[in-house]
Amino acid sequence: MFKKGEVQGQSCQYEQLNAREEVEATLRKLQMLKSRISELRSQCEELRRTRLETVESALLCSECGEAIEPGQEIVVKDSEGAEKRHYHKECFKLLWV
Repeated sequence: MFKKGEVQGQSCQYEQLNAREEVEATLRKLQMLKSRISELRSQCEELRRTRLETVESALLCSECGEAIEPGQEIVVKDSEGAEKRHYHKECFKLLWV
């Protein structure tokens, strides 16, 4: 009888140890995923900044996708006044024909 209780106690301790190890492994995986997410966010922000710098240096036509020379652009703004799209004068004319 004493051995049966002792075996059950060891079994319970073994199950608790297994559960603890699983929780610790899951927490390590979670921490790795959080770290990876942070890296990806950082890369996305860098790509966004690079794209904005490229777009600011050369405006691209929303119709044909080519660079617009200074003085040849038509800017379409939203109701708040923020620039929404850029067009060549010729591309913009074709839209309204």
